[in-house]
Amino acid sequence: MNIDWMMILRAFVIGGILCIIAQILIDKTKLTPARILVAYVTIGAILRWFWMV
Repeated sequence: MNIDWMMILRAFVIGGILCIIAQILIDKTKLTPARILVAYVTIGAILRWFWMV
């Protein structure tokens, strides 16, 4: 079994950056975690749609 450690590291770093952005939004605005989650899912769906077109 061959594990791609760079892909795992990249996923960890990108996930951490998304968490930092979400925490800043929670601290500096009145956005709730639920609204941030919905925004992330919506942005992800839109980006995925553009990627497929």
